[in-house]
Amino acid sequence: MIPNLFQGVSQQPDAQRDPSQGEVQINGMSSTVEGLRKREGSTCIAKVSNTAFGDVLFHSILRDSNEQYLVVIAKTVIRVFGLDGTEKTVTAAAGAYNYLSSVASAKSDIRAASIADYTYISNTKAVPAMSAAVAPAVARPAAHEALIWVKAANYGQTYRVNVNNTLATVQTAVAPVIVSGGTTTENRISTADIAENIRTGLAGVAGVTITRSGSVLHLTSSSAITVAATDAKANADITAITNSVQAFTELPTIAPEGYQVEIIGDPNNRFDGYYVKFVPRSGTFGEGSWEETVSPGVEYLIDQATMPHLLVRLPNGTFWFGPANGSTQGGVTIPSWGQRVAGDYDTAPNPSFIGYPIQDVFIYKNRLGFLADENVVLSRARDFFEFFPETVTAVLDSDPIDLAASNNRVSVLRYAVPYQDELIIFSDQIQFRFNAAETVLTPGTAQITVLTSYEMDPNCRPIPVQGTIVFCQANGQWSLFREFSVRGAGTALVADASDLSVHVSSYVPSEVFKLAANDTGNVWFALSGKSGYLDRVYVYKYFYRNSGSGVERVQSSWSYWELNGASEILSILCVKEVLYALIRYGTEVWLEKLPVTDRMTNAAPAPYPLLLDRMVSTTAATPAAIRVAAGSYSAVTGLTTWTLPYTAAALTQAWSGFAAASNGGVFLGQASSGNTISARGNWSAAPVFFGEPFNFRYRFTRFKMMRDIGGGKAAANVLRTQIRHVKLRYHETYFFKVVVTAERRDPTSYTYDSTILGVRNSLIGNALDHAEAEANRYAEGVFRIPMLSRGENAIVEIQNDTPQPCKFSTCEWVGLVTGQARGLQ
Repeated sequence: MIPNLFQGVSQQPDAQRDPSQGEVQINGMSSTVEGLRKREGSTCIAKVSNTAFGDVLFHSILRDSNEQYLVVIAKTVIRVFGLDGTEKTVTAAAGAYNYLSSVASAKSDIRAASIADYTYISNTKAVPAMSAAVAPAVARPAAHEALIWVKAANYGQTYRVNVNNTLATVQTAVAPVIVSGGTTTENRISTADIAENIRTGLAGVAGVTITRSGSVLHLTSSSAITVAATDAKANADITAITNSVQAFTELPTIAPEGYQVEIIGDPNNRFDGYYVKFVPRSGTFGEGSWEETVSPGVEYLIDQATMPHLLVRLPNGTFWFGPANGSTQGGVTIPSWGQRVAGDYDTAPNPSFIGYPIQDVFIYKNRLGFLADENVVLSRARDFFEFFPETVTAVLDSDPIDLAASNNRVSVLRYAVPYQDELIIFSDQIQFRFNAAETVLTPGTAQITVLTSYEMDPNCRPIPVQGTIVFCQANGQWSLFREFSVRGAGTALVADASDLSVHVSSYVPSEVFKLAANDTGNVWFALSGKSGYLDRVYVYKYFYRNSGSGVERVQSSWSYWELNGASEILSILCVKEVLYALIRYGTEVWLEKLPVTDRMTNAAPAPYPLLLDRMVSTTAATPAAIRVAAGSYSAVTGLTTWTLPYTAAALTQAWSGFAAASNGGVFLGQASSGNTISARGNWSAAPVFFGEPFNFRYRFTRFKMMRDIGGGKAAANVLRTQIRHVKLRYHETYFFKVVVTAERRDPTSYTYDSTILGVRNSLIGNALDHAEAEANRYAEGVFRIPMLSRGENAIVEIQNDTPQPCKFSTCEWVGLVTGQARGLQ
């Protein structure tokens, strides 16, 4: 008894393989609901290109439930297509594609990440750099400046200011009121009057311009200024300021716009050496406030031409590609990369990606992140374009995060995948965990730790699959796959990467470049770029079940789908249990879709779906742009002829659809070349479907007596199994055949066909009405397969090369089991 047939393929020796696994499975779906069935066919959506795309990266934008796009990124052009096949307008900024000019292979060298209307496109060969511009951003009014601040007006004080060896002295009265000889003199003094008297006294200083606002004098010159200000109270009432002060409290509240000073501070304070500039409330010289700024002579701008560029969806539905340059496009203000706003190279160092190519772009905890060399760099919280701190006088929780993945081996970080509440980072040989030591991610709590040390294929991006991450390993000419997971927490945390391909170690070829998951249907898919395998989609179907001992994997099914006429499957994307594929036929590129639900989709009012690839029709099921026109009937020849929207790349058939006034499911004709198909009879008014039939194959494991050994199964070597016949249970099935190849005998074929005359052949009988067709829709039973052979010496294979479905649940064999030494068992 074989309890189910949904465990896919195993490459283990036949005697070791579980009977529920097969030797071959092509174009089948391993469904826990329906058992093993023939997969559904693909439907054409649109022709997206008359020429091959060439070297490109394919990226998907899943903006919301109504808007999803496929993006084709080449070195010189970016194209965007909706999932209905319509191409969107993409406008590029002047010189935008220069950023991608150094790309050697688009698949390997370009990264993309999307959030809302913004897609960040990164070239892993481009090296981010700082602009040559240095602070201050706005040039100072003169090469040399100084301030003289009269801080207090005191009686009996002498104010002395020496500028370039010119001395100005102001002596204040000794008291506010002086009585002499009966005369009372009132003496009023102010800081502004004292400052004005000093300015007057310095009027003769050559080459120095002096202006005043309140109690502050502003000195400017094209040459060096030597200035000193003293009073009789240890400079408590007047001070001269050039480029630095000891403390922030030594600065006046009046100064010219943009005047810049370094706060030297206390040597015991770790926030020393920061810079401030003055911002007046109005005008260019007056009252205002001091704000932190960048040290003079320090590079403060990121060179936008070397940074990841943006693909932006505009409100009118078009797209714009270019650098983050602050321009306005279609009513949208494009962001710009933030600049250094405080400190210098020591107190606000360059982000670690400056000087190193950005290997990946990601979004994590409301921050934009980059991987560069061995560094993880995250932007400020809630501000994706800011990578410099807001202030150097304190470390804010929202500041950028910049950490290195320290390890005793060189570990260039390749991919970052958000996982539960953490970030799993992949290098070629090590997997790191990036998270917060506490509940809130801040520069102080962020940490990177090593989890596991598995090799990873850097040419294939890992993908999240339910509660795990699947990644690819290169194994010579084959590919292996692991499922990364983390269990527990704190000191009890355990990370592991179980081998999903342990029983198919030479099944999926090397050069895997794309993984796509359908979590709803418990399945994910892989594409390989290796020659000879370009028309295949490799399928891994899985299912977990909760048991008393925890979660148990009850399905681990490998198989592949083959699209016969395809020259190459370029990319795949799974949305709402539909697999979208960009497929190249010769030089043309088509967008097609294929249902990947666990249960076959409903084909009402037909009793069953037509399983054809590259399907188009004369009905509204096919988009108007590629819909086949009604057939042209010739009374002379008695033929109806249709013109297809494409040239046949493989055997292409025509089948009638089901309708009240026509026979349904009738094979009409076929062609292997050209773009026309003809059928005998007048079918011009009938719904007709066209597409490529594909062959479903499933080869059983050799039938033999198995024993439970060590929790598994193995063949009983001392027993001989002589099979009389096999009983295969089917359901919802209309056609299949079983080919038995026994030792020293020619292959024998046994066919099951539930055809009802009048459904398949328009020349016999009348059309089957809908009620009768529906009543006969679910054909279920047991198919008897004669063998009369030793089980180990017979190959049994199910095949179905028609567009009709077939589904199988269980299988049993009947035979004699004898022992080599003990007689009958």
